[in-house]
Formats: sequence, structure tokens, C-alpha cells
Amino acid sequence: MSVRTGNEAAAGTGRRQRNARGQGSRLTEDIVTAALSLIDREGTQEAVTLRAVAREIGIAAPSIYAHFADRDAIVMAVVARLFDDLSAAIKFGIAGVPDDPVEQLVAGCEMYVLYGLENPARYGVLFSDQRDATAGDYCAPVAIGPDERPVLEFGAEAFALLADGIDECVRAGMSESRDVVADGTAIWTALHG
Repeated sequence: MSVRTGNEAAAGTGRRQRNARGQGSRLTEDIVTAALSLIDREGTQEAVTLRAVAREIGIAAPSIYAHFADRDAIVMAVVARLFDDLSAAIKFGIAGVPDDPVEQLVAGCEMYVLYGLENPARYGVLFSDQRDATAGDYCAPVAIGPDERPVLEFGAEAFALLADGIDECVRAGMSESRDVVADGTAIWTALHG
């Protein structure tokens, strides 16, 4: 199973048709999808520039400013989408095993690693040191996406799936963990290699 998920429509390089009135949020999604295409093709988030994104979807670069303040805001929206994709991959792994909490925890961890192996450029964006320098406090609440959904902390859902898995093992009597957050942090660190 490939763990690449999310809105991955192929972005074209021709002139883009205008969205119908009231569908401006589609351009927001197209911008993020275009940035992901650039990252996948070039292997780095450095490929994401306003001009490159605009060229990818066939719009003028200034059109982006109605949706994102700058390049860093686009990268942060990409990070939010990628963490959603990572969480979806983990959930898929968990759902594919019987009601054994240990097997579910292992399956979720395996999907986490598989996501990184199958998507090295995307995984690199998720855990890039570059974002720390350019985005400031990226853990502060930020409205991202067409539904203005707040992202309180990037990666929180993926980590919560891990901590919940450990907690399920404790409740089933299959783990003696006394601190699922600390143990989850240890496993999360180990998954990064």
C-alpha cells in the first residue's frame, strides 16, 4: 500500500481557469498542491517559491497573496497537510489489524516509517530545521486551509495516535507504562532513526 494520501491532483503548467464565484478556497488548495508537486519533483522545500508555485498552476504570482501572506505561509500549509497525510497513514495501519492493541501500535509505527521511506522529500519537509528559522513560532494557533481549521501544534494528531496506542496497551494489561507521553516520545524518537 502506498501511503501517499491527500489532495494530490496533478498540477498543470498552462493557464488556469478562474474559479466560480465563492470557490476561491479551491485556489488555496491548488497552491498547496502545487507546492507539494514542486517538493516531490525537486526533493526539497527550497523549490517552493511564489513564482514557481504560480507557474505550476498557471496564475500570476501576486494572485497568491490573497491566499497566503508569503512563501513561508505556503510551506506551513504544506506541513499541515503532510501531517494530516501522516496521521491518515497511521490510522490506516491501525485499522488493518485485529483488536489487539499491541499489534495496532506496531502497525501504526510501521506505517509511520513506511510513510517516511516512500515520501522522503515530504518527510524531510515535516522535520526540517529550515522551518524553525523561517517560520518563527510555528506551534502557535494558525488558521490554515479553506475551512479555516486551526492547527494547534503540527504533528500533534500523529503523536496522539502513538500515545493513545500505548494507553490502549496499558488498559489491556499489555504494557506497564506509567507515562504514555514520555514513552510515546521515546518511541517517536526511535521511529526517526
